[in-house]
Amino acid sequence: MAELAIILPALLLILMAGLQIGFLLFTQIGVTNAAREGARNAAAIPVSSVAQASAAAATYYTRLTDPTSGFLKRNVGGYFPGQLVTTGSPRTSVCYYSFTDASGSPAVMARTEVQYSHPLFVLLIGQILDGIDGVSDGGFRLGAVEEIRVGNAVLTSTDIGGVGTPTCNP
Repeated sequence: MAELAIILPALLLILMAGLQIGFLLFTQIGVTNAAREGARNAAAIPVSSVAQASAAAATYYTRLTDPTSGFLKRNVGGYFPGQLVTTGSPRTSVCYYSFTDASGSPAVMARTEVQYSHPLFVLLIGQILDGIDGVSDGGFRLGAVEEIRVGNAVLTSTDIGGVGTPTCNP
C-alpha cells in the first residue's frame, strides 16, 4: 500500500501527459488535413489578377473557417472557432502569389495557413505546455501550411504579387 501511494501520482501524471499529447496530435492531423483541403480547393480556381485573387482568397477563407461546415470543422475533432488564430503573425489565411516556374513562365500559387490554439485541459501538464509555443493563453498553438500551384491556363503575366507580397483574405 505504501509503494502504491508513492508511485500513483507519478503514474497518473504520465497517463495524463500521454492523454493530453494524444489530443494535441489528433488535432494537429486535423489542422494539416484542413490546410491541405483548403489549398487543393483554392488551387482549382484559375486566378490571374489581384481582383480574382482577392475574391478567391475571401471565398476559400470562409470555406476553411465556417463554423458549421468548413474544412476545419470537418477535420478537427472538437473544433472551436474561438481558438482559431486570426490576428498577428503567423495567422490563419488563404493567399495567392505569383512566381516564375522552372520553365521561366509566370504561374500562381495558392497558400493556405492554419494556426489553431488547442485548449489544454490537463492542469499540471497544461501549465508545462502552455508557454512552450511562446504564448501563455491556456492553449497550445498548432499550425500547418500548404501550397499548391493554381491550375491556370498559360499566363503571359500576373500582377498578384510575389512570395513576399501575396494577395490574402481580408
